[in-house]
Amino acid sequence: MSPVGVELVTGDLDAAADFYAGLLGWTCTAGADGLTAHADGVAAARLRRGPAPATWWTVLGAADAGQVRASAERAGAHVDGDEVRDPLGAGFRLRAGTTPVAAGPGRPSWYEYMTGDPATADRFLADALGLRATVPPGAPDDSYALLGAGGPPVAGRLALPPPLRDLLPAGWMVYFAVADPDDTAERARQRGGRVLVPASDVATGRVCALADPAGAVFTVIRPARAGG
Repeated sequence: MSPVGVELVTGDLDAAADFYAGLLGWTCTAGADGLTAHADGVAAARLRRGPAPATWWTVLGAADAGQVRASAERAGAHVDGDEVRDPLGAGFRLRAGTTPVAAGPGRPSWYEYMTGDPATADRFLADALGLRATVPPGAPDDSYALLGAGGPPVAGRLALPPPLRDLLPAGWMVYFAVADPDDTAERARQRGGRVLVPASDVATGRVCALADPAGAVFTVIRPARAGG
């Protein structure tokens, strides 16, 4: 079980395609149920038309999606088709046998579950999804944890401090890889987006949280180099 990609649900596909083309270098191709965005010729995301508010959905892949749905319901989630809303109200898509999006510029590079109630979140993630939270060695506290199922970490879990709870939605957050988060933030602003959290350096790299013109929230990251 791990995040394998993202889908944007928004009211204006053409406007979204134009915004992200200018921001992340995407090209989009039309399909029967929306658009597929590509970065450097590699599929990066799906874009679908839907009601407000515009939202970036993280897609989780499972070998046995039916079993995970049952586990999620037992853990208190509401399940409607491939849409799952956990007991804290955070939503994600659940799919079977989905190949992860290849990391790279303009594509999902990391995922985090953001919450104001880390204890409840950790319990659901472990019981329903088999993702257990482990605090990184040397961390000053348990506000940030890595999520994994016995192998390498597949995502993070961040306990949102009070100042960020008013700025960022709780739930799954996608991080798109970019060369320069500061420049990306300025270009997002020029194209009608908003900077929610200015660029800063964290353990995983340099990050900046943004909202597109329709309000969908995402983060851009210049990943930290391995070993330094």
